[in-house]
Amino acid sequence: MKSKHSLTRIIQILVGILLINNLTYADNTETDKAAIEAQAKAFSTAFVAGDIDKIMAIYSPNAKIIYGNNPIEDNISRIRAYWTPNKKSEWKLQWHKTNSEELLISGDLASDVGYYSGLSKHPSGKESQFRGTYVIVWKKVNGIWRMHLDMWSSIKS
Repeated sequence: MKSKHSLTRIIQILVGILLINNLTYADNTETDKAAIEAQAKAFSTAFVAGDIDKIMAIYSPNAKIIYGNNPIEDNISRIRAYWTPNKKSEWKLQWHKTNSEELLISGDLASDVGYYSGLSKHPSGKESQFRGTYVIVWKKVNGIWRMHLDMWSSIKS
């Protein structure tokens, strides 16, 4: 009878450990999801402000971008140049946002698939809306979620 009681107790302890691990994993996933969403929002805010340093701080040190019909860009200096605002342009970005349709997290990597949109305005009052699709692979670097692979494509209006 004692061995049956011991076995039951061991099973109860193992089930308890599994439940705690699952709750911890769920908490980590929610924490990671919130951190990624905050980074995506910070990117949009920095993009609108033309703050290239904040934009680049969201990318991993060995990030890649893929857009349009261009080759993969993996040179961090050229990625910086891509996002640096054109001082000659009279158009001013008014807003930008992303809408994640699916965010999957596994360890230190996450995939984020969704839509982006924004609005630019010219001093003449003319406005230009834009929108498209994106796929971002996020990578946790030193505890911070960074864009590691950033791909996007515009949707024709």
